[in-house]
Amino acid sequence: MKKILVIGSFMTDLVVQADRLPKNGETFIGNSFNQFTGGKGANQAVTAARLGGKVDMIGKVGDDAFGQEHIEALENDGIDSKNVFRDPKKATGVGSITLDAEGNNRIIVVPGANMELTVEEIDSCEALIAANDIIILQLEVPLPVVYRSIELARKHNKFVIFNPAPAQKIDEKYNDMINLIIPNETEAELLTGIAIKTDQDAQKAAAELRNKGFEKVIITLGERGILFQDNTNSFFKNAHKVQVEDTTAAGDSFIGGLAFGLSIDYPIEAALEWAVATSAVTVSRLGAQPSLPTFSEVEKQLGLK
Repeated sequence: MKKILVIGSFMTDLVVQADRLPKNGETFIGNSFNQFTGGKGANQAVTAARLGGKVDMIGKVGDDAFGQEHIEALENDGIDSKNVFRDPKKATGVGSITLDAEGNNRIIVVPGANMELTVEEIDSCEALIAANDIIILQLEVPLPVVYRSIELARKHNKFVIFNPAPAQKIDEKYNDMINLIIPNETEAELLTGIAIKTDQDAQKAAAELRNKGFEKVIITLGERGILFQDNTNSFFKNAHKVQVEDTTAAGDSFIGGLAFGLSIDYPIEAALEWAVATSAVTVSRLGAQPSLPTFSEVEKQLGLK
């Protein structure tokens, strides 16, 4: 089994549920409040580990109760937390999430300690990067940290999965150092200038990303599924039809599920099938990390047990 390293973020999700999302300036009574461990990086790491992967994580939390909760959450899922740094001044990152009855969400993120992760701390973890096989990155940590992580992964010939979220442009000189980029429709549009309204638009955007140097491209299309494209293949996979409870962590669980599939040497199409099923289970339940499935739950979703 290949080893997976996630370099990324931690967020404590503060989730309010209501019948609908509020209008500008409106106040009304919600239905419930919950607090969950989350963050794109942590969600991806926990997904891969919960499925049975061998996972390490690098990131930064505050020296506070939320930070301790994240450390314990990682350890509960068998993820080594010794390379999660603590910031004495900045609080752990927080996400404020409002959910409506259909599972649609609005999210405000305060990154906090995530943005204090430094290039020097990444350099101190070079041996860990060298010891892993699949490196996963997102954009809830500083760009110089992302760039240095890509450089070290390339130096040690690692397979780099890059999730360009939240949406922002990156220095294109790093494109050909990334083996697989996984944007959603909004992120793909920002990177290519192509608005994705149809399947043909998605194919054009994926082709443009490959023209920009990315080796393999997956564009996630929400309830429509995903598009995969590389130099020999281009195909869609439909999303599973499920009752949606909460779309938070849908993309993160997809990436964690895909990384797990690749870590056990599934061919790309089988790994994508696994990833789509992982995401389907996730959106059928409430919360970020509490919704992330086990191996047997994904097997059940795929009809394998």
